[in-house]
Formats: sequence, C-alpha cells, structure tokens
Amino acid sequence: MEDKQRILLIRKGNEAFNSGNIALAAEIFKTTEYQDGLIRVGDHYYYEKKQPLLAYGYYRKAKHEPMLNKLSESFIFALKYWLSDDTSKKDESEDETVVEEVKPENGSVDYTE
Repeated sequence: MEDKQRILLIRKGNEAFNSGNIALAAEIFKTTEYQDGLIRVGDHYYYEKKQPLLAYGYYRKAKHEPMLNKLSESFIFALKYWLSDDTSKKDESEDETVVEEVKPENGSVDYTE
C-alpha cells in the first residue's frame, strides 16, 4: 500500500472512530496496520465496553506490550482461581451464622446459635 493511500485510510479510520463507528475504524486500522489506532480500539473495548478478551486482540495486533502484560497477568490470575481446588474456600451460605428463635415454655424469647 502506498503511503499516500495509507494516510487517507487512516484519516478515514480516525473519522469513523470519532463518530462512534468503531467496527469500521478497527477494520481500517487493521488493514493499514496503524498501531495507534489499534491501541485506541483496544482501549475502547477494555475501558468502555469492559471486554478484555476483545481488547487483547487489538493490543496484540498493535504489539502494545504494557497492556498485553497487564491482561495476560489478569487472565492467568483468573484461570488459576477458577482451576484451584482450595478446600479452605467456603460457600457463602457456610459463612452465615444461623440464629434460631427458641420459645421456652414461659413465653419469653431466647436466641441461641
């Protein structure tokens, strides 16, 4: 692709991004391999849409190491948590103290665990 054509496409991608057409901007940025635009698309999906897996693809295409490292660490932490067989973790219902109301014969109320 010629430099002049690439510059025109990047401008079109920036206009699309600024007007909210993220999908078109993303396609143009991928086609032109415009790293700054790909990072902006990644930021959009990570920060605004809360879709880190989708953002990861754009950061990877842009070779944006800081966010790739951050997301990789988060993914590894989540995976370890999901796969852990930690028996010390309790179900929320086990943490609750059950208080039973016991009514003695004299009619007064006594709360015991």
